Amino acid sequence: MIGASSTPAHRYLMSGLSVRSAIALPMQTDHRPDAAPVDVTIELGDVPDHLNEFTHRGANWWSNADHCLLILPGIGRFLASGGRQLTVMPDPGIAVDDLVVFITGTVMSAVLYQRGAFLLHASAVVHDGRAYVFCGSSGAGKSTLSAALVRAGCEFLSDDLCSIRHSADAPPLVEADGRTLRLYDDSIRTLGLADAVGARVRQQIEKFYVEPSSGSGLRAGSVPLGAIYMLGDVNPTHPEGLTRLPPLDAAQALLRESYRRRLALAYSAKGALAARTATLLKYTGVFAFHRRRDLNRLDEGVELLMSHWKGLS
Repeated sequence: MIGASSTPAHRYLMSGLSVRSAIALPMQTDHRPDAAPVDVTIELGDVPDHLNEFTHRGANWWSNADHCLLILPGIGRFLASGGRQLTVMPDPGIAVDDLVVFITGTVMSAVLYQRGAFLLHASAVVHDGRAYVFCGSSGAGKSTLSAALVRAGCEFLSDDLCSIRHSADAPPLVEADGRTLRLYDDSIRTLGLADAVGARVRQQIEKFYVEPSSGSGLRAGSVPLGAIYMLGDVNPTHPEGLTRLPPLDAAQALLRESYRRRLALAYSAKGALAARTATLLKYTGVFAFHRRRDLNRLDEGVELLMSHWKGLS
């Protein structure tokens, strides 16, 4: 039995929320003296091995309106509760550090969905006061592209999980976040980021947490959304370049790139997923960005995007 921690020691900004955590996370610490009251608490504690009642389930998770239970055999159990608490219970012999990727990813997304969030599997940067979001499957190069854009002068905003806030009569906003980049070794070498490398994302893979450039700092405010890009490979059907997606294709792409899509659908009523997608498309263009995944051609993609942004402003 694990006793719940009573003295969480770390404070972070995650997807626009103030988070207090008993577990050190690979994120920029929120040192703001006027930090908002705590929205979400992360603690070590006992997690049940089942939910008595659930409305949705996946291969290793069960959810209802107020709880989401994730069980990863040989790793640990995780419980998201009421959009306010995340409880973590490592399996015997498992280091807490090897659970962090699940805490900041799948389980945090459950907390956010319980609060009605709109989440994309994406990275984001800021240029001239607007946020640009890059969606794609794992390995599509979202983080590497964002790192290259930061090297070219953009401000880093978020990686892997991107939360978008809507209002009735204004463009959507991308929520501020304290995440770090997550990059493979070849991207780190290409971008010259060896001095910024932190711990491995997981012990079994050659992927590392990488601090954004020192000039980025921790952004406290949310940023107006400029555009969303769906990353894809060049093929005979899709030549290299940028193409604006028609509304129906854009809506389907946004659903496909929802963070942990089945969880998004499980909480779609609370998050008004369909209505918010329509609102987003009213204000924001969604573009297909087909490119060759060649690290030696990163600068070409950066130049193309920055040129495109000038045309959008």
